[in-house]
Amino acid sequence: MRATDRAVHQPSRRPSRLVALAAVLTLLHGLAGCSDDSGNDDTALGQKERTQVTATQARAQAQRIVNQRARAVRQQNLDLFLRRVDHSDKALMARQRRYFRNLVQLPLAKLRFRVTDEEWQGLRIPKRWGADVHVPRVRQVIQLENYDAVPVERVVGLVFSFRKGRARIVSDRTAAGKMLYEGTPAPWDLTRVTTREEPGVLGVFDAATSASADTVTSVVRDGIDEISRALPFSWSGRVVVYSMQNPRVLASFTDVPGGNLEHLGALTFPTYAENGGPQVASTRMLVLPSSVKAGQPFLGRITRHELSHIAVGVRDDGAPAWVSEGLAEYLGAREIPLRDRIIPTSALDRARAEVAEMPVSNEFNNTDQEWHYALSWMACDYIAASDGESRLWELVDAMHNGGQGTSDRQQDRVLMQVLGYDGAELARRAAARIRDLYG
Repeated sequence: MRATDRAVHQPSRRPSRLVALAAVLTLLHGLAGCSDDSGNDDTALGQKERTQVTATQARAQAQRIVNQRARAVRQQNLDLFLRRVDHSDKALMARQRRYFRNLVQLPLAKLRFRVTDEEWQGLRIPKRWGADVHVPRVRQVIQLENYDAVPVERVVGLVFSFRKGRARIVSDRTAAGKMLYEGTPAPWDLTRVTTREEPGVLGVFDAATSASADTVTSVVRDGIDEISRALPFSWSGRVVVYSMQNPRVLASFTDVPGGNLEHLGALTFPTYAENGGPQVASTRMLVLPSSVKAGQPFLGRITRHELSHIAVGVRDDGAPAWVSEGLAEYLGAREIPLRDRIIPTSALDRARAEVAEMPVSNEFNNTDQEWHYALSWMACDYIAASDGESRLWELVDAMHNGGQGTSDRQQDRVLMQVLGYDGAELARRAAARIRDLYG
């Protein structure tokens, strides 16, 4: 399944692919918030009289400071990173230390900041920030080496206060305590992270999940190898995986299939080069603690399901949802001995009744999603078992239709062409396979 923006994936019983990445989270580096000043001391940005420096001078000095901070990360020099930060603000200093320590763990191919000639508008300027304040819109550019095909750009903000013409950073938030950020932030923007890297895997963990870092990265590494052996084509074999419990990070995932992230075991989502897309820098993956706690074989199965979505990529774009999700379910279970493959009891009950059709795409993740995943899985499993895996891949390619896709209404024509029978017959055969294997 897919979603826009930060796309999300499927339930803890059965994963799903997100195609849409959602949502703007207005937090950047940090911990929850500084208090809001009230009273008549605040002025709207753009209406305040500039007393010391011109906008051009302020922008030039701010650019020198952010260049220095990027250089400090590359040199792993915390003192240099904090040099122009207001040391009297302990909360700000703590957030900035944390952000620095997060960044230096990442395999950065690119890190730069560009101060634009625009400022954040409509902000209140509390007296504590000083008499001469500029809040430029800053383009942050980060590219993870070997994982992002292109840099990821987001708009952020820092509050620069000028005294006698010299700037210092006095805030990374609005006066109301919200971070200056446009787009969906990464975990390292929101909380303290620990990273772990194995060949092809960059794992990112928070304080609550860091103890499982070895387990998760190892399972993902094995899953990459297993999926690669199952595919009739090659793929990058690389993925960034988050394992998070922090509520601020989890809140950044919206438009969740089924409406509740707690029902998910894992998900995949595109990270767009620029906020709003359309170019994708990389497709990343989230494994939730519930899946790690469930252990094997579930953890390996759901990991392979999500990895299959990343590996297949655009090759199933436009296909009916049951094709994409059934294929992912099939590849997720493929490595598990038949006797150990489980299916929901509710799916067996449904398979004993008359089954008239394959799941409809726009209803795939409704209240019957557990049944839809099971039937889609067994449809793909039946095709592979009866006609061979090559026929299953032929069907995926035909449904993709060179990028044009195949609607639910058009799928019978493709099924007849590839398999010799229609969707209603495939649904009946998939239900019969459920009964044969599990009844």
